[in-house]
Amino acid sequence: MKAMRMHSRSTAALLIAAGLLPSTVSFTKLAGAAPPASAPSAAPGADAAQPAEAAKTPGEACSAAYERTQTEKLAGHYVAASAAALECSQLQCNSAIVQECVRFYSALENETPTLVFSARKAEGGELTDVRVEMDGKVVAEQITGRPFATDPGPHNFVFIHKKRGLLRLSETARVGDKARVLEVTFADPNAKPGAPKDGAAAPEARGGVPVMTYVLGGVALVGVGAFAYFRVTGVSDYNDANSDTGCSPKCNPDDVDSIRNKFTYSYVSLGIGAAAAVGAAAFYFVGKSSGGNTVQAGITPRMDGALAGLKATF
Repeated sequence: MKAMRMHSRSTAALLIAAGLLPSTVSFTKLAGAAPPASAPSAAPGADAAQPAEAAKTPGEACSAAYERTQTEKLAGHYVAASAAALECSQLQCNSAIVQECVRFYSALENETPTLVFSARKAEGGELTDVRVEMDGKVVAEQITGRPFATDPGPHNFVFIHKKRGLLRLSETARVGDKARVLEVTFADPNAKPGAPKDGAAAPEARGGVPVMTYVLGGVALVGVGAFAYFRVTGVSDYNDANSDTGCSPKCNPDDVDSIRNKFTYSYVSLGIGAAAAVGAAAFYFVGKSSGGNTVQAGITPRMDGALAGLKATF
């Protein structure tokens, strides 16, 4: 019997060394009866499956969150830094760490940019059933009007509507931006091709008479009328001076100058009238042919008539 007990103790020692039995099992129990069938048998290697490291203490977790707050902010990850600052500002943390984390969290709340998404219809009205993606990740399943916190820097946005397709937008979030609105306008899916977009100026209708045509036409009529007046009166005075009862060839120089001036005025009036008529015609035909061209006309009076200039830009 003693030999059997010694043999049982030697076997138990070998099993414990091999990791097949827990070290707390007594040798006397090993030598006795087998354990009840209802007790589950320990699986081989159960101790090896347990985690090698124990869970962090509250103090260690607070210190880790405090360090993560600073490293995330330096990396430009303001959202993650704000979450870490909120974690280490809890009551179970050291009072000094809590004060620092509260300060960090307040500063990050003021500096972290927030965006507000907006989508509109070209024909008027807003859209809310629009999914928004930022840098390839879905950030909003629909537009709610609430601000969305993001890290500062350039971002690529995609606004997706089931019936109207998608629109892409590239914007840079800046530190301190608060409730900055990012708005897109979806085209009307029922709009006819070539129809002007809502808010766009309709093209100017062609075929109307330009205003300058009327102005220059009026100048041309006045010029022709002045030419006729000065010409007729000048010729009449000239004939009177050369008649039998006239003063020629001993006429007063002032009377001669008056006759000469009337002929000069008639030439000038004729030149102005002719130039104005040409300008009116040019404005009319250019205005009828295209709406984007410009015409500039200039008239310079001269002693023997007038010099007209016309410049057209196509």
